[in-house]
Amino acid sequence: MANMANSKLKLLYILDILNRHTDEDNILTSNDIVLELEKMGLTAERRSVIRDIKTLVDYGYDISLYEENNIGYYMRSRDFEEEELQILIDSVIASKALSFSKTNELIMKLLSLSSDKFAKKVMERLCIDPNEKSENEKIYYNINIISEAITENKKVSFRYLTYDVNKEQKFKKEGKGYIVSPYALTWYEDNYYLIGVHEKYSNISHYRVDRISEVSIVDGKRKLADCLMDINDFNVKEYIDSTFNVFTGKKKKIKLKFTNDLMNAIIDKFGTNVYITPYGEEHCILVDDVIVSEGFISWILQFEVKIEILEPIEIRELVKEKILELIRVYEI
Repeated sequence: MANMANSKLKLLYILDILNRHTDEDNILTSNDIVLELEKMGLTAERRSVIRDIKTLVDYGYDISLYEENNIGYYMRSRDFEEEELQILIDSVIASKALSFSKTNELIMKLLSLSSDKFAKKVMERLCIDPNEKSENEKIYYNINIISEAITENKKVSFRYLTYDVNKEQKFKKEGKGYIVSPYALTWYEDNYYLIGVHEKYSNISHYRVDRISEVSIVDGKRKLADCLMDINDFNVKEYIDSTFNVFTGKKKKIKLKFTNDLMNAIIDKFGTNVYITPYGEEHCILVDDVIVSEGFISWILQFEVKIEILEPIEIRELVKEKILELIRVYEI
């Protein structure tokens, strides 16, 4: 009975060996695979190993056979190629929403999808800064509850964390709960946000998911924001595009002049569909609707003389006031 069970497991062990130990530079013969099985406490004949590999090929696994390469067997492709896994791993490392431990756990899960050779290469140069990671170990739970609330068209309740002057976390509003109608979960500049409408207000706002604590679903259908006819009309991309740095403010049509060398930065912020026209040999003019906020003004000022707000006048005056404020602070 034990031998029959081992025989059934053998197919899975062979698949695991091919996944972990083989690629086009690391080819195993049928005898090599027999030896690997013995290390796992399984006995097998070379011919049965070959039959099992062909069964895996028949099922759809992309395995190079001895008949093709005259050496042995290796996994020709996987569900995720190494470069795809590298992108995912780098994204996980960059995420400020994940804690240090959750980051490591997720990276190990991703590495299990490739070969030991690739995993070793990644681990040798892996660098994660704990100071850049969240302290919230319940990020997955928060995401699950909020997603469920969106699906069921219900509100969520939570307490919201912030940092005090001693760099210690405390609850905002003296720990009083927030009740929010969740519209979407979205990723922005390495942080994860809940976007929705607070029970006391009618405008759309946002919250860092990693700063949400004690989240739960509450009774009652989601509240409709004043700017929408239907919750399904809410567009995450439009909200992010028009809310620079995820700060809130009033939407205005702006016209600005910028130097040609800032085109990449402009496209990064406004996208490729924005109206842009050349202005002389060294400048371009941009016209678009944006939410004007402290974040937007700060974004403009970082480019110094390379960007100039032309219209509207009131926004141009806001930029001037900010510059004068900086002059006073630095006593120029």
